[in-house]
Amino acid sequence: MDKSGSSRRRFLAASGAFGLAAALSGCKLPFTFEQGAMHPCVPGLPANLAAHPLVVAALANIRNDQVWDCHAHLLGNGSEGSGIWVDPDFNAGNGLRNKIQRTMFANSACLGEDESKWDSRMVSRLAQLTAELPAGFKVMVMAFDFTYDETGKRRDDLTTFSVPNRYAAKVAAANASRFEWIASVHPWRPDAIDELNWSHANGARAVKWLPPTMGIDLSHPKCVPFFRRLRELDLPLLTHVGKELSVRGAHREEFGHPLALRHPLGEGVRVIAAHCASLGESPDTDKPGAPITANFDLFGRLMDDPNNKKLLFGDISAMILFNRDDAMPRLMDRVAWHGRLLNGSDYPLPGVMPVVSIRHFADLGLLSPDAVPVLRDLRHANPLLFDFVLKRSLRRNGRALPASVFETRAFFDKRT
Repeated sequence: MDKSGSSRRRFLAASGAFGLAAALSGCKLPFTFEQGAMHPCVPGLPANLAAHPLVVAALANIRNDQVWDCHAHLLGNGSEGSGIWVDPDFNAGNGLRNKIQRTMFANSACLGEDESKWDSRMVSRLAQLTAELPAGFKVMVMAFDFTYDETGKRRDDLTTFSVPNRYAAKVAAANASRFEWIASVHPWRPDAIDELNWSHANGARAVKWLPPTMGIDLSHPKCVPFFRRLRELDLPLLTHVGKELSVRGAHREEFGHPLALRHPLGEGVRVIAAHCASLGESPDTDKPGAPITANFDLFGRLMDDPNNKKLLFGDISAMILFNRDDAMPRLMDRVAWHGRLLNGSDYPLPGVMPVVSIRHFADLGLLSPDAVPVLRDLRHANPLLFDFVLKRSLRRNGRALPASVFETRAFFDKRT
């Protein structure tokens, strides 16, 4: 745990950086300090908290062996031979934005002060957290590819970080009772199909893209062979849609347009829209001249299209974040979608203290006020369990998200 002086300096830096980021983006402040700035990194889950009625109720009527958290990141700095690559400016904390993001990500994952151990510390912390979950629960750890341009050249200058497929596969294999893994393959890299085939053969359950960061235009013809191979392998594409704030990379915000999902959908690919496009706005390209439209509404248009009923899904990762949580009531109202929602945590984001307001869910009428202090303590001890229990505890007009949202294994447990 950080000493008080260090914590205060980081608190002040975080306050300034988050405020600056909000001002520059023109959005409402995307943070709250109701739980402070830094995660306390409690070393274990207290027995009385694990047995609390709120936690017990959240775990009731759930098939433990079907719960796979479908959205969890691996972080590190490559110092231990993992192959993780980090932009030198980001890794050095050059500039206010880089310094704060690096500090907050490292703290949320409880990586500690010894940066030479960050790769292994990330994995050991995640293993500790999953070991405190009921037997059968798993976390799907994700690789993350470099940015490539249309010529197939790798663009380190447009990449913030990269986590190799072989490393993610190794991490998952070393703790197979708790981890699965998701590959990441840029479709414009020269060996894209070969890398996709290798990933599938070595147990990848899906492919992860973050188009605005990785510079992937889903409408580009170079994506078509990749889409077709995904369909042949029946591997889902887990792709970010909507505004991206966490990882800058290529910074191509237009590539997060929800309606671009029509391209993989048109090739028969099973697509998971990360975060249900719950942040930002885009031009309504279906209606030239129409006002800028919320990305969540554009995603809804695709979800309501009967042609996409068996192909388009949404994950609810990061939807507890303060700048997204107003979309949660709308999502809970769309009962017809609930059978196509998949739970993920977006770990380590649930541990970034200023980006989640538990009290706000009570203010929205989705959470009992009595649950707030319990969830606060749970978040300090185990952000993964906190994310799960919070979502399981939400109620809208007396209705909770169904257990199927959290029992995601059947969706991914297909091997063609």
